[in-house]
Amino acid sequence: MRELTENSVMEPSRLFESPFTNVSATGAMAIFPAATVQRVIAVLGDIKQKAAG
Repeated sequence: MRELTENSVMEPSRLFESPFTNVSATGAMAIFPAATVQRVIAVLGDIKQKAAG
């Protein structure tokens, strides 16, 4: 997740793009359990909110 470490934020939609889709067309959903993906999306939202604040 170089994007997150370099930019301090990452759009959750990136979980459904390359490099995640290089593994499966469904991206992160094929790599992690649904609950984990939902939690990651929530954490990314929290990070973005705090970075903007």
